[in-house]
Parts: sequence; C-alpha cells; structure tokens
Amino acid sequence: MSTTPRRSANPTPADRSVAVQVPEQTDSSMARAPLPRVIGVLAVRPVLILLLGVGLLAANLSLLHANALVVLVDLAALGVVALAMHAEGRRLRDLFGPFRWADLAWGVLLLVILVVGFLASNFAANLLVYGGAPPVSTDAPPSVPLWVGLVAVLIAPLSIALSEEAVYRGYAQPRLEHRLGRLGALVAVAIVFGIQHIGFALTSGLDIAAKVLTTFFAGLILGALWLWMRRLMPLVLAHWGLDLLLLGLPTLALAVL
Repeated sequence: MSTTPRRSANPTPADRSVAVQVPEQTDSSMARAPLPRVIGVLAVRPVLILLLGVGLLAANLSLLHANALVVLVDLAALGVVALAMHAEGRRLRDLFGPFRWADLAWGVLLLVILVVGFLASNFAANLLVYGGAPPVSTDAPPSVPLWVGLVAVLIAPLSIALSEEAVYRGYAQPRLEHRLGRLGALVAVAIVFGIQHIGFALTSGLDIAAKVLTTFFAGLILGALWLWMRRLMPLVLAHWGLDLLLLGLPTLALAVL
C-alpha cells in the first residue's frame, strides 16, 4: 500500500535536528497488521536463540559460541521482518529510514544512556536474584576459538543491533501500541526481549533469571528511547556500540588471552 510523507505535530528531538521529511508507516497500516503476524515476528528470535543454546550444549560447546553464531539468527529474523513488511506493501529498510549525519550524535548520546542503564539493570537483577554480586566461578575460563572472537567483535554487534531493533522497536512495538497502548506495548516487548536471552544462559536457573531480568530492564530502556526518538537509526547505532563494548570485545579478549 502507498503512504505519503508526513511531519509529526510534535516533532521529536531527532526530527528537530534535521529538517528532512521521511516516509513513515501510516498508523492505519500498522493497526491492520494481523496479531498472529506480529506475534510470529516477536517469537522468531527467542525460539531460534533457545535452539542455538540447546544445540551448543548438546554438542558440548561453550555458550560463548552463541556470541558469534547469533549472526545466523539475526539474518533469519531480518528475513522474517522483511516478509512481514512486504505483506504491508513496504520494505525492510523503511523501518530504519534514511541515514542522517545527526544520527551519529544522537547515537553517541543514546549509547551513554544505554551503558549506564544496562549496568544499572544488571546491578538490580543481580540484587534481586543473588542478593548481591553473583558468585565468582572458580572454573578455568572457557576456551573460545579465535574465529568466534573475531565474528563477535566485527559482525555480531551490528547484526544484533539491526535485527533486534527491527524486530522489537521497529516492527512489533508500534503495532502493539494500537492494541495495548504505549505502556502495554513497551512492557510486552521488553518481556519478550528478556525471554529471548534465556538461550544465552542455560547453565543454571539463577543465571537464566538474572539474564532475563537484566535484559527485561534494558528492554524497557530501549523501548522508552524509541518512544522518545521515534527513529530507529540512532538506536541501532547506540545498540551496536553497547554490544561491541559488552559482548564483542570481552569475547575477543577471551579468544586471544
């Protein structure tokens, strides 16, 4: 279906930064998106990541391999979102909009907010699950192949950022707003975002609880930032930076040390 460019009556910070109109998805097209389709898009990453984690454990491999192999999940999820967008007569890239140089500055600002927010989320989750800091493992660090470290730092942060923001904030959250309202959609997407990370922490029940709570809180922050910006590209850039710092670089360090 066709849409026409429109400018919000209350422009967001990103809108005010550059006076360029961007084609947006119409409210009517999002409202008409069938709920089973939205649920299917939301489910693809949690299901595939769980299967990935179970498969790694079955092969007697460290779950840290998932930090690289998640790229395959990202590609599959982007494909599913592309199909869902095609069903609405639109393209995957319509979710992200055109790149603006101002997105770099907004991305840096959002990265700072995300780093602080994620560390606070992790602290709160550990406090709830462990009553404080998590127990320190006395086992030797797992062996991580160099290829895992390289993929985790060079490719995975970007593929994760594109995939997760397309699935959760770009596609699902605005479509659920028409059914659940802003707060309901924000919480629902954050819950699924937290559940998604079960596959990364299958070693113990407490690890799963801490991981899910941490990423649920982080999902609330990401969703709130999307509501503030109403543009996906700055959030993708910030998400890429967060995963590079907290996932890619630590995985590479384990591979080379």
